[in-house]
Amino acid sequence: MRRKRSDEIINRSLSSRANRRDVIRRGAVAGAGAAALAASGTRLVGAQGTPASTPSAGGATAMPGGNTPMGPQVDGLVFWTRASPEDAGRPNTFTQLRARADAYTAAVGTPIEIVTVPDADFRPRMSTAAPGGEGPDAFGPVAHDWIGEFALQQIALEMPDGAIESIEDFLPVTLALSSVDGPLYAAPLFAESVALIYNRDLVETPPATWDELVTMSQALTSGEVYGFGFPLLEQYHEGGFFMGFGSYIFKYENGVFNTEDIGLNTPEGVEAAKFIRDMYHMQMPPMPDVVIDRANMHGVIEGMMESGQVAMTINGPWRENPLTAAGINYGVSVLPTLPNGEPMRPFIGVQGMLVSAFSENQEAALDFVNFMTGTDSSVALFASEQKVPARASALQSETVAADETIPAWAAQIQLGQPMPNIAAMGQVWTPWGAAMDAIVPPNASDEEVQQYLDDAVVQIQTAIERTQG
Repeated sequence: MRRKRSDEIINRSLSSRANRRDVIRRGAVAGAGAAALAASGTRLVGAQGTPASTPSAGGATAMPGGNTPMGPQVDGLVFWTRASPEDAGRPNTFTQLRARADAYTAAVGTPIEIVTVPDADFRPRMSTAAPGGEGPDAFGPVAHDWIGEFALQQIALEMPDGAIESIEDFLPVTLALSSVDGPLYAAPLFAESVALIYNRDLVETPPATWDELVTMSQALTSGEVYGFGFPLLEQYHEGGFFMGFGSYIFKYENGVFNTEDIGLNTPEGVEAAKFIRDMYHMQMPPMPDVVIDRANMHGVIEGMMESGQVAMTINGPWRENPLTAAGINYGVSVLPTLPNGEPMRPFIGVQGMLVSAFSENQEAALDFVNFMTGTDSSVALFASEQKVPARASALQSETVAADETIPAWAAQIQLGQPMPNIAAMGQVWTPWGAAMDAIVPPNASDEEVQQYLDDAVVQIQTAIERTQG
């Protein structure tokens, strides 16, 4: 497929939706990211514990959209996804995507070819296939940090105004995380974060504070059964502690992440790292040694949770299907407040659908993505994803509202902090992880904690400068 981003395509896209736009008010998609920032109903904590002007999960107006395909009919569209028919879960995401794609074909007449591309191969294949004319017309769901990467590579199409129906129906944070430097590059589908997952047969009432979690865990720990455990060295999971203590990755101001202001080594970041260090070495709460075994911590802790050997853990909605399959009577709760009285603020992530800037059928692909992220499709895909729908209308639907865990996931997202969706975030993970590897297992001194985090920040800055140069 040759690249085709002409005004003619965008004008046809807008024209074909003119009647629908007269009925349903839409926000300006190109400016949706900036508008979402101002629509925040919850003020999140930024540097030094001060309120930061960051987007929240509140502020949406339920207005169903995307349920009626408008076409045009084309010979076919190719859709790439990481989902596979072999994935666990009944129904699984691939099955649901196939069903919704068939519904689109029935309505418009355009056949949809769904191609599974493995997670590890997805980005490199997209980077070469799309410009070479061998890529998809549309693709997803992908995480918001990938959205930023595909936007930077000019692989993702900037969504034209009016392409996505009922913009005001989306949770503002999902629009902000689907936007890069203002323009929208993806239609949001789901929001996600980690929270406290607990075994209801062992925990009657989940802890509201960290002190309660420690006390409860101590009482539950006996032999090979632990009251609490999570992948302690996983930076994604550690984010809730760092930002709960008032640290940050990149300072967020006026809708822009400032990559020259990195907050991991601030006094608040140092406090968070020391708290995580002491949590393990002081056994407050007691945890199995595997939590600091980077190679095995995920698999072992997840297995212990599935076998009833861990009562509480920190993890995300992707763990619901495995726990259900294991027969665990689990619940989900907002993470407990930290000793400083502040809530833990885990990373908020977004899954979205994108259109290729190299598609020859952009108008049809935009209509397909609009349908696949519409209210009905969001509710259908929720059955396999078990994540908070990006659309308020889907979140309030009877199916989603009946789910026992959704209120907790949604409440946790309200308290979370959007994970930077800029390319520079890719330079953060390794130095941050190396610093925590040097801090936690060896029980580094307070002075060493500061030094290791200082070193990590220098490494991040150097890597960013190298990629930008």
